[in-house]
Amino acid sequence: MSRASRYNDDACMQKLEAAAALLRRKLKNSGLSTSECNQWLTSVHQFPPEPASPEVFTLHVYRANWFNHDRQGIHFETFMGPKEWKRKEVQIAMHIFHFECVPGTSIKRRAIAVPFVDEIYDMVSSWDGYRFRAGKYGAHPFTRKLPVEHETFEERLSAELLRMCLALGPVMDKTLASVLGTQWRH
Repeated sequence: MSRASRYNDDACMQKLEAAAALLRRKLKNSGLSTSECNQWLTSVHQFPPEPASPEVFTLHVYRANWFNHDRQGIHFETFMGPKEWKRKEVQIAMHIFHFECVPGTSIKRRAIAVPFVDEIYDMVSSWDGYRFRAGKYGAHPFTRKLPVEHETFEERLSAELLRMCLALGPVMDKTLASVLGTQWRH
């Protein structure tokens, strides 16, 4: 992003959509089968939803079986709005449900968050710029801040999301299968 560029909603949407498209291309070139690549979904949308005026634009990366059909399930996320544009920095995070229970069950979110975070903690902690929250078993266990002041933002964002998909996706799938058993479809 050049110093002279001014914030506008279209620019945010374009940057996030470009990063999502680049991520999809990288997934195809990552060695995953076509079937595995197609399991990864992206959604670029405004928050709050229309008809409200947008505060930010959000990119979610998730699998169909991660309960994210209403954008409240498990997903990797970044968002960009006027504040992030001005600071020239976005946050990349993972959300493990926005509610206390897994949708359609009485299983607590923590039943998934605890074994998942315990398994990935050392790996993600070693990644440059990633920090776990004090409440690492909460809905939002870790974050990374990513600068956007240069023209390679979409490349860098898609690279971080690719790393999360390849390294964390299989661990989340294994955790969901272990905790939910037959209630979960892979």
